[in-house]
Amino acid sequence: MITTLRKAQDSWITKGILILTAMSFMSLFGISGYIDSAAGNRAVIKVNDREINQQEINLQLNDEIRTAQKLFGDLEITDEIRNNMLAGLVERDLEELIVAETAARNKISVSDRQIRGIVFSQPQFMDAGGQFNREVFNYFLSQSGMSESEYLESIKSDLERLYLAGNPTAGFNVPSIMKKYVAAAEAERKIFKYIEIDDADMVVDREISDDESRQYYEDFASEFVVPETRDADFVVLSFDDIAENIDVSDEEITAYYEANINRFVTPETRNVLQMVFDDEKKAEAALAALQKGEDFYQTARDMAGQIDEETNLEYVSEDMLLGDLGGAVFAAAKNEVVGPVQTEMGWHIMKVTDIRAGSKTDESKVKGEIRDAIAAEKVYETAYDLINDIEDSLAAGGTLSDIAEKMNVNVNEVKGLDERGNASALPAAFADLMKNADFIDTVFSYNQGEISQVVETDDGYVFAEVKAVADSRPQSMEEALPEIKKIWRENEKSAIAQEIVNDVMHDLENGDNIADVGRRFRLKIIATEPLSRSESFAGLAQAQMLELFNDANGTPKLIEENGKHIIAVADGQAAPRELSETDMEILERRLQLDLGQEAEDALIKSYGQDYDVRVKYRLLGLAD
Repeated sequence: MITTLRKAQDSWITKGILILTAMSFMSLFGISGYIDSAAGNRAVIKVNDREINQQEINLQLNDEIRTAQKLFGDLEITDEIRNNMLAGLVERDLEELIVAETAARNKISVSDRQIRGIVFSQPQFMDAGGQFNREVFNYFLSQSGMSESEYLESIKSDLERLYLAGNPTAGFNVPSIMKKYVAAAEAERKIFKYIEIDDADMVVDREISDDESRQYYEDFASEFVVPETRDADFVVLSFDDIAENIDVSDEEITAYYEANINRFVTPETRNVLQMVFDDEKKAEAALAALQKGEDFYQTARDMAGQIDEETNLEYVSEDMLLGDLGGAVFAAAKNEVVGPVQTEMGWHIMKVTDIRAGSKTDESKVKGEIRDAIAAEKVYETAYDLINDIEDSLAAGGTLSDIAEKMNVNVNEVKGLDERGNASALPAAFADLMKNADFIDTVFSYNQGEISQVVETDDGYVFAEVKAVADSRPQSMEEALPEIKKIWRENEKSAIAQEIVNDVMHDLENGDNIADVGRRFRLKIIATEPLSRSESFAGLAQAQMLELFNDANGTPKLIEENGKHIIAVADGQAAPRELSETDMEILERRLQLDLGQEAEDALIKSYGQDYDVRVKYRLLGLAD
């Protein structure tokens, strides 16, 4: 879809060379923050009468955070990360409102039939037989955190954006002068020298004293806490568990078998030779030669100019042949020549050299397979009623054991679960569930002895009962001491490394050569091979490489990340890289894509100039 075309933010082309740069929404529309900070579910983004309220965008942000935590595990969502996520959502939502308003003004509509056609034709939703599979589609929705209506609406929005902005800005011709300068920039190469300083490699030559430990404990007592933990029983109803309890009638099985008969039939196939002519008289001449006993392959070589690989179609089914060819070929006997038969490709002469009979798998042999397929299709509609029945039963005094017995599953137990998903004891099969944020929130939201409402996960549904609660408490000095020693040692290493970094940067900024500085501090100097802008060393990001390229030779740059410090300088130019034709084609396509995306964004923003556009940045927490 359209959203997959959004460019990387640190693209060197868009940062350094691209001509079409888009103005910010704030400067383009004159949007300013609103001082009013009154509570309530107020509209925070508005385009004419179209609005997105605070609750909607908070839900979107929560979905983004959950997705990030699924992808990256125990990710700490800092204020910076949160604000970046929120800013991206605001930009996306604002563009969608502008597109929707423009589509309505221009009477552009997308029919339900068109949307259904797109969904039904997407390969990721098809089964092995190439048919749309509702179970696969529903699984995709659960994974993406969208409802069906939200997904269909996203398709509609993408199509409207395509009509209004994608198509009009497609197919940019990249100016020759731009290609020239971008190619020169891409071909440029430099050699870099750098020093790596790692906090972990630093040597601490003493241990923390008792007085220092005690002082650290007193200063940071709030950090040394045994977290609240909970014991809980839980029942997991997987989709397979639910499917096993679904009744499927013989009539349903027969109807499914007949509706999907192609899955259970192996069609007859025939080994076919073919020659094709653009003129019927030539085809008739080839047929006459074959009727005189000439070899088919030799005739195809002499009269149709075909090589043997083009002549032998190998084994094909009737539906694989064009137009009337299928009927003619599959009505012929073995070794019979057929033709001339006309299709849009020309005039065909065919010969059947072998026949493999088709087969049909009897319904009785695939009854179990069909039953499972029908049950899987019914899982989602059945689950809704089943979960409602279970929750009604629990409200009337039912227990987890009742659920387990009814569904033929086990009651499981987790002990010592904390809010980070750590546990002192848990069933190994459900280790992933203990990292599920919704499950953890549920266990910590109920009181001891209470059974939760259902928790939906990627694999099914969960009910939990809190069995015991251990309140959080301060750690004693003895309990905290191992952690204090660990933190102190890490801080000491970091301080030692930082002192070295400061000394090295001081000398380099005073004009010393990096090689001399390395010898002075007994640090290893590493020299790179000649590198272009699109290449990297020591794991540096593209944006960091661009900054290094833009700095004058010998200018020191410090890059710090996760306790590692890289001090690098550009040490000189190397011969430019020779760009091949393939390189130039890729470069041009990349420029076309970037130019088209910039133009598409600018076009959408230009539509917005005609509307009353408001964004309440203060209410969103994005304005100082």
